[in-house]
Amino acid sequence: MPRAAGPGGNPTVRALCPHRARGRAAAPPGTCPARHVPRPAPIPAPGRGCTLPSGGRQRPQVRRPQASRARPSLQASHPTPTSGPGSSGMEAEDLQEELTCSICLDYFEDPVSIECGHNFCRGCLHRSLAPGGTPFPCPECRQPSAPAALRPNWALARLTEKTRRRRRQGPSPQGLCGRHWEPLRLFCEDDQRLVCLVCRESQEHQAHTMAPIDEAFESYREKLLKTQRSLTAKMKKALHIQDLEVKNATEWKEKMKNQRMRFSAEFAKLHLFLAEEEQLFLQRLSKEEEETKRKHKENTVRLNQMISSLKKLILEVAEKSQSSSLELLQNPKDVLTRSENQDVNYSFEVLKVKTQCQLPMMKEMLKRFQALVLSGL
Repeated sequence: MPRAAGPGGNPTVRALCPHRARGRAAAPPGTCPARHVPRPAPIPAPGRGCTLPSGGRQRPQVRRPQASRARPSLQASHPTPTSGPGSSGMEAEDLQEELTCSICLDYFEDPVSIECGHNFCRGCLHRSLAPGGTPFPCPECRQPSAPAALRPNWALARLTEKTRRRRRQGPSPQGLCGRHWEPLRLFCEDDQRLVCLVCRESQEHQAHTMAPIDEAFESYREKLLKTQRSLTAKMKKALHIQDLEVKNATEWKEKMKNQRMRFSAEFAKLHLFLAEEEQLFLQRLSKEEEETKRKHKENTVRLNQMISSLKKLILEVAEKSQSSSLELLQNPKDVLTRSENQDVNYSFEVLKVKTQCQLPMMKEMLKRFQALVLSGL
């Protein structure tokens, strides 16, 4: 990206960074020289000379901020940047340098200024302070500064938040880190995303495993191809199982159809057998009924004849007993003999149904028939 004239031509930078406005040539007496945070030097593309610490490889070097240069403190108020050729001096990388903490290499979080004029995140300084409130050396210029001298830099905080918000809203250029606007050269195995060299040096990724883009690309491409082959084999196996299931279901349906037809045929035979047995038992019952009716009729006729004979003898005996002596004594033994010989020789018999519906026998027969049917299935 081409740079315009130095930041001294930008009124915003003149207001926020007075030492930079004077061209970084000579700092005023009693102050530290203005620091220009260097951008990482161009490195070969990953996979072409760029190596990492894992597996004995050397990690690409990122130049750290020099301690002999001081970051000028940003003032609490600043004018609105003007448009035009002079305002293009504050490029994206220049703004990134001014809004980046030299300790965590990330945007300022609650920035504070110390006595020498450098700015740091409040949390970054607190993690490096010695207990007891003793003076501490500046992380950049090593000049001592008292913890009580920490001053919030509200102007820098507002500018940092404004820049962060603007970059979040707008898409970053392709191939650049959305946070640091540096080229994406590494792949973070822990976070599974592309990062720049500044991200690698930040505390967020300090203990993470990094790999060059080309190396990570080839590694994950090979893994994806291997996974694709494995999934293809699994799909082939699943399709084969699906074919077996379809064939199995078709054969099962045919078996069910044949079994249903066989059951219907066997039970049709059973129904026919039961109908024949029913007719046989009904015929036996009808024959028994006719025989019983015939015997009952014969007994009725014989009983009627007996009653008729008894009625005649009763009348004859009555007349004989009412007759005169001459008539009564004419062969009186004849009527007495016939009366004595007239016997009621009749054995009463209760009518019964001899033909029974032998259900126990029928049930046993049905069980045997069912066993024969099932054994033949």
